[in-house]
Amino acid sequence: MSFYYANARQPEILRTVQKDAAFTNQLGHDLSDILRFTNKNLWIKYNGLCTLIMELAYHGFASYNNLQTLGEEYTGIIQIDNKYIALPSKLLQMVSIVMEYAGEQVLVKLIKNVEHEIERNEEIRPEAKLQLRRCCSFLLHVIPYVQAMHRTWFYLYGRKYQIARRLTGINYVLIRHWLNIKHSVYGYKVLGVISSLQLILVFAAFVKETIRMKQVTSATIQKVNRLRDRIESTYKPAKMENMPKCILCLEERHNTCATICGHLFCWPCIMDWLDQKEECPVCREPTKKSTVVYLMNFF
Repeated sequence: MSFYYANARQPEILRTVQKDAAFTNQLGHDLSDILRFTNKNLWIKYNGLCTLIMELAYHGFASYNNLQTLGEEYTGIIQIDNKYIALPSKLLQMVSIVMEYAGEQVLVKLIKNVEHEIERNEEIRPEAKLQLRRCCSFLLHVIPYVQAMHRTWFYLYGRKYQIARRLTGINYVLIRHWLNIKHSVYGYKVLGVISSLQLILVFAAFVKETIRMKQVTSATIQKVNRLRDRIESTYKPAKMENMPKCILCLEERHNTCATICGHLFCWPCIMDWLDQKEECPVCREPTKKSTVVYLMNFF
């Protein structure tokens, strides 16, 4: 027997979520007070996780024991599988709970860790790092828009308020479905239309700002590159002309050494020359390899 016709509507699902949130927030505050009075160090360290812990414990306890939450009991709805035939498995319910209440935090933490590793990795080219950082930043900024889009879809069509329920296929059905009043959902549809318009405007502004920042960044990079090229073209020739050169290889002198007559050469160049002729290539002064002096810290 299918319970598809008994789908819970927007009012019941939203009231359920609000009721359960009120209970878990109160339990989170109570846990925070207990930690503060028993161990202040633990309170400082774990105060931000108190509500999350109680959300997981509250919903986990109800799912493990096949019980309705207080919010579900208040509105008269129960969870059912995606085929509308039986209760969802405990494992599926636990996965849905973890995804709903800890999924966003885990995802944000994961993206930030990836961004940190990209920044630390010296093997990645700077251009690739810039693109990867942009991707991470985009993902962090797009999460609230995905949540808003899903909420808007719920206001218009109902069934699943939480993204985790949609991913796991868990539905809500009314126990007293014969009391289902259709006209009460019209206000939610209007809210969905208004939310859609707001989401479109906000997302358009976000895209426009992203494009503008990208253009500004590209223009800045181009200006920096032009300035760098101008500086290099201005100073590099003069610098190259003033660099000392070896008279044998006619290149910039490296590993400078001196003959007894005072002339300077590259060490490999003068050694190769003296293999052929034992005389200075400039003044023809008799010179042996043993008399050539390697000059340390000399340019």
